[in-house]
Amino acid sequence: MIRIYRICRIEHLENFEGHGAGFRHGGRWNEAGVPVLYFAESASVAMLEMANYLPSSRLAPAAYRLGVYEVASSASMKRWRVRDLPKDWNEFPHSPWTRSEGTEWLLHGKESLLSVPSAAVPGGLENVVVASPPRLAPVRIRLMEALEAIYDSRAFAIR
Repeated sequence: MIRIYRICRIEHLENFEGHGAGFRHGGRWNEAGVPVLYFAESASVAMLEMANYLPSSRLAPAAYRLGVYEVASSASMKRWRVRDLPKDWNEFPHSPWTRSEGTEWLLHGKESLLSVPSAAVPGGLENVVVASPPRLAPVRIRLMEALEAIYDSRAFAIR
């Protein structure tokens, strides 16, 4: 089994259509209008990625949960490493290259999952997982747990 994580509203935890914010606005690895699901290879990376959108962890919406998922080990996962990416892969606003290549993979790739370096972790030392909803659908993915207390009360404390 492959274990992956994502933070989203409780009502979206088991929605795998890929029509959320990444679909509406585009993301680092997809153009707007392309169905996508973003996960992380660890809970901590999911938390750091979400922290990019919050001025404080205390402002995490009450309806958000940390979903813990298992994907059947038969799912195929491609990996892109930092050395395979252009120098500006982790800049914000997002690199046109990452959006273009990620979109190409989402539309024409063969694997269900794509592991890419997380821009929230220095040096790309940890990874996020991009999922193609149409290719993920035939693979068994199951929500194992939904954790309500996402952030420790000490996280992002103002001192």
